[in-house]
Amino acid sequence: MRKALTITLVATLALFAGSAAYANWCARDVVPASTLLVPYAVQDMDSEFVPNATGYTTVLTVTNVSKDAQIIHITVWSADSNACLDFNEVLTGYDVWQIWFRDMIAGNFGLFDTDRTDSQGPNGLAPTGSRTPFEWGPDGRSAYTGLNKATVLPTPQKTTIFSGDANCYMPYKNNLDVKSNISCLRAPLFQRTHGGCEWKINNVTTSLKVRGGFDNDWLKGIPADNKATDPIWFYVTVDVVTACNFEFPSSSNYFGDTGYYKPVNVLIGDIVYLDQMNNYSEAISAVHLESDPDVLYSNYNLFYEEKAQGAIDNLSLEPLATAFAFNYYNMGSITSNVILWKNHSDFLPNGQVDDCGYYLYYNWDFDEHTNSRSGSCRVSPCSPNDIDPNEFPFESQSVPLTLANFDLVGTAGWMLIVFPPSYPIGIDDPTPKINHPVADLMGWVGVKISYGTYSAALEAATMANSHCFGGQYLPQLGVNYDYDPPTE
Repeated sequence: MRKALTITLVATLALFAGSAAYANWCARDVVPASTLLVPYAVQDMDSEFVPNATGYTTVLTVTNVSKDAQIIHITVWSADSNACLDFNEVLTGYDVWQIWFRDMIAGNFGLFDTDRTDSQGPNGLAPTGSRTPFEWGPDGRSAYTGLNKATVLPTPQKTTIFSGDANCYMPYKNNLDVKSNISCLRAPLFQRTHGGCEWKINNVTTSLKVRGGFDNDWLKGIPADNKATDPIWFYVTVDVVTACNFEFPSSSNYFGDTGYYKPVNVLIGDIVYLDQMNNYSEAISAVHLESDPDVLYSNYNLFYEEKAQGAIDNLSLEPLATAFAFNYYNMGSITSNVILWKNHSDFLPNGQVDDCGYYLYYNWDFDEHTNSRSGSCRVSPCSPNDIDPNEFPFESQSVPLTLANFDLVGTAGWMLIVFPPSYPIGIDDPTPKINHPVADLMGWVGVKISYGTYSAALEAATMANSHCFGGQYLPQLGVNYDYDPPTE
């Protein structure tokens, strides 16, 4: 049913001027945005097409913080960035919308649908509240000031303004056939082997094999049969649009002066991972991407640009980071996974992992020890014959921080991951990839920490965004070396 389903507080002035630019443009922060990214979503499965009712699932909550009704367009992407499913939802002003991706996999879209009424919500809640905000809030502290109500929060706009939009298809139904969509999400999730790194310059071919000792990494643990009951993982984008539509963001009709994308910063969102079976739960903020039509960058590609086929000259979506730092644990009782999203996947035509230089990493233990294959080696490979494996070949993945996947120096410490745009200026990368747009790489990184029946999730620190800020390259990255501490 791939396209059948595509039926598919800052200051008050900033809050309601949706297209206003923020002073923290290009910062990794949680502020109203025009696009939300769920960098990693997971759903445990009982069979090829049936989700597990008590296993891992992902919940996304989206809030429209403006008074104006909005249409949001949700696109669900496979882990290698194939758009598999999309649909629309309409939100009143100040509306909150939530989706359990377990319900989406089950085809029960009516469970996370919105409606066009003024009702107060589900679960039989009595409509005791008012849709008109009371001056400065329910505590009534403005009741004695004579404040003009027109200067504070206005009444939310209803979704009835979209009643003529036939493509909105509200409300959705349950028990929809999503088997083709699930197959699309499953398609890239099969056991992978490493193909090493090979490139040709001036008709001279150079090849590097993957280092020994990484023969049983996490990519070998994915079932060879992608119809197994193992979890499905994917990523999701949520955009503000001008009208309900049937287009993926890769369509030429999605962006541009006449496209559907609406660059207004009015959405906030959060992500919760729930695992009833193992008594786990984690939560992170969605990745908030601000837009500003007045800030146009021509020296680098923006988020979405590698997918967009049409012109996006009227749009600037802030790019993501190029270097990340986070703590890790590999202590037996305390374990961790690194969750990494990036805007390109790295596979050879035969499906093997392409292990050329799409990132590098360092790690240190609590005593500042670090691993190095040579005292003078700065970028792998240090041997002329082999290379560290690429453990992040998908656009979205969660990778255990273990010795099977990484050359960790200790049972706990911190890791630094750097994408090529933040490599040192002038470096001779020994693993170039001529046809891969490594200069455009950007991403998001988080870490999941597990201990017994407890778990937590954190976003990694942004160490550099070379697409926005000059000079954020190794070895400086985002460190402020010009800081002058106070003296007594």
